[in-house]
Amino acid sequence: MSSDKDDGSRAVSRPLYYGGSSRALYYGGGSPAAYSSPAYSAYGAGYGGLYGGSSSGNQQDDSLMGQFSIGRMIRVCMQRWVTILVFIIIGGIVSFAVFKISPVIYEADAVIEMRMRGSTYTGLTKAVIEMDIGSNMGEVFNTRLARLRSRAVFEQVITQYRTDFPSSTVKDDELISTLTGSEMTLQRQSRLIHIKVRSSDAQLAADLSNAYAKVAVSSTSEQNKNESEVAVAWLSATTDQQKRALEQADKEMLNFIAANQIDSMKRKKQTDSDKLLKINADILSLEGRITVAAEVSRTLQAIQSEPEKFGSLPDSVPRTGEISEAYQLLQKTLAEKNSLLARYTANHPEVKVKEKEVVIYRKQFADVVYRSLETCKANLDLLQRQYDKLLPQQKELENSLSVLEAKIDESTLKLEQLTREREVADMQYKALLKRTSEAQLAADEDTAIIRPVESALKPNKPVLPNPLIIFPAGPALGLVLGFMFVMMLDHLEDKIVGIADIESRLRLKVLGVMPHVRRKKREQLARLVTDDKFSQYAEAIASLRNLLDSPRYHDISKVLLCMSTQPGEGKTVTSCSIAQSCAQSGQKTLLVDFDMRRPRLARIFEKSHKDFNSLAHALTNGDASVFDTLPIESGIPNLSLVLTRASPEINPANIMGSEIVVEFFKWAREHYDRIVIDSPPFGIVGDVMTLAALVDSVMIMCCPDRTRFQPVKHAARHLTEAGTRIIGIIVNDVDFGRRSSFSSYDYHYRYNYRYNYRYGYGYSSFKKNPKAGEDKGGEAAPADASDVTVDDDLTPKKSVERQDVVDASMTDDD
Repeated sequence: MSSDKDDGSRAVSRPLYYGGSSRALYYGGGSPAAYSSPAYSAYGAGYGGLYGGSSSGNQQDDSLMGQFSIGRMIRVCMQRWVTILVFIIIGGIVSFAVFKISPVIYEADAVIEMRMRGSTYTGLTKAVIEMDIGSNMGEVFNTRLARLRSRAVFEQVITQYRTDFPSSTVKDDELISTLTGSEMTLQRQSRLIHIKVRSSDAQLAADLSNAYAKVAVSSTSEQNKNESEVAVAWLSATTDQQKRALEQADKEMLNFIAANQIDSMKRKKQTDSDKLLKINADILSLEGRITVAAEVSRTLQAIQSEPEKFGSLPDSVPRTGEISEAYQLLQKTLAEKNSLLARYTANHPEVKVKEKEVVIYRKQFADVVYRSLETCKANLDLLQRQYDKLLPQQKELENSLSVLEAKIDESTLKLEQLTREREVADMQYKALLKRTSEAQLAADEDTAIIRPVESALKPNKPVLPNPLIIFPAGPALGLVLGFMFVMMLDHLEDKIVGIADIESRLRLKVLGVMPHVRRKKREQLARLVTDDKFSQYAEAIASLRNLLDSPRYHDISKVLLCMSTQPGEGKTVTSCSIAQSCAQSGQKTLLVDFDMRRPRLARIFEKSHKDFNSLAHALTNGDASVFDTLPIESGIPNLSLVLTRASPEINPANIMGSEIVVEFFKWAREHYDRIVIDSPPFGIVGDVMTLAALVDSVMIMCCPDRTRFQPVKHAARHLTEAGTRIIGIIVNDVDFGRRSSFSSYDYHYRYNYRYNYRYGYGYSSFKKNPKAGEDKGGEAAPADASDVTVDDDLTPKKSVERQDVVDASMTDDD
């Protein structure tokens, strides 16, 4: 939206957040109290303090040139093509200047051939051992070329040049500098090498190139000879060293055999093994005899007390005959006793005599067994002493054999290792002898040889500066720099340019797009919805009203706050238009002017101070009973106004922090269907935060190519953190008459109607009233809606020249 102002009105200064200080108090005039209150100073640091910090968004937004996208790049290039063109022109000028000031350089090219000389003798081992000549021809050539670029070769080239041209006055430093900038390149799929020397003197370039080719031939031949000699010398030295290593291995092996006496240790091991076998046999024999003796002792002990258990004893038992004889006598006597007992009683004299004999023979048997038992025990003790004597000898021999075997094994392993080392040394020595012999034959084989192919001629045309490179490079670089500059400039400006840009970066829905309208006065803009119901702007407001009345938004849009982040974005005009549209739909609507520092609704609706009670004064008094006296008629059915007057005696910040404001909103909700709040811009003063907490929903205004993203992000973030419901963005002042990012919202296609829409409802196009008066600036000023003409696309126009039209959004008002 825009409005024309006369030049005289632009000269008037504004208050703090409108940029001036000399107007009357009613319009936010020069009184410092209007906008220099403490409440304003908290937010009056300017946008730089509030929005200069980091903000939420993707990481690409924080880069120097912002987020890259095809649409954004095309848009920026179309908008700032002149800047890019300037960079391209500057690049062309710079390239031309570079071409003119660059020194003229000539290039001479000498060609040589490098090839590998094959072996004359087949099957010979190469002599060069210490150098890796590579696995393919390219590596060999590159290695040779790197050697030809050494400092020593440069000195040889200078010497050759002095020899060929002794009268030359060129200094060595200049020659070194020229050779340093030279190139040696291997031609692909060939053995040809190009020696290119560049100089500002064409003859010098040719002479140095030819000298370089000669030095390359001679130095390569000399290098091959030196490498062959070095290779054979190395083999000879290595062979001598290996011979000494073989002799040392023989000496170490002989010394080891003499020092360790492995054969003596093996003989001693055999002797100790035989002794150990004899002792083990003796121990086994003694263990058997001890076992038998112990068993006999146990048997004798058993029959000593119980003769009846006597059976038979082995012959080895001592006194076996005596024991048997005594046992037989005892058995015989017992048999006779039992025979007498069969005939007589136990008290018979003969029986008693036999009883005494039995006792005597039993005692004799026990004595014989006892003597035999003692003999067995003595034998057992003897055997045990012999056994105990043999055990230490067995242990000692076992330990000796174990130590001896470990020494023998260790010595054997060491000897085997020395033997292997001696064999390896011997094999290496023989191999080196063979290789030395072969190297003497192959010393001159498989070496790189260089021969000249083509001498360098004096060049006629310079190679630098090259116009085919410099002239395209300058404009191309200017194009790149220009593109980067305009992208960076667009990112730093941070302007809102399109619907997709808004929804992707702000994450807020676009509720409506208000078309650009060309009017003379902003009061007419605010009443355009009533004065011209079929204009594009009125239809856009009606569409927004229908959206708010839809089931999705109806319950959260009874009390609406239309806010902006900076002056001049159409906040007041949009608030008036929404209120009028709601009233036209039959809703009982209340439009409240809460901009207590710069109230405007009274001027828009042409109300004097005597026609209404000021809202600011009523809230200051703190009396809720006067609320019913605040609304006044607007002249539009169903629309009431609550207006305010600015006063230096009233501090709006104190009013906003009181409970009376909450009571006012309660009263308004009870008496009206829709309440629309007009407030000061966000960020400049803190009133919006208080009002946002009391309304149902907040709509944020923005203007393309004018509103910045950071303030809107800041406002949305703070309002959301405070619990405010932000239902979307209203994009204002969109000019569909020119190509822009909002072209898809062109109302010609959005509503699919043109010229016939107005006439379909019986309306005719407006005609200019020839009696319309003129304003102070001398321009035609329409008195009412009939002063406006409508073209075929229903866009209201003035019947004045385009250059006389000034956008209202760029004036001091909203």
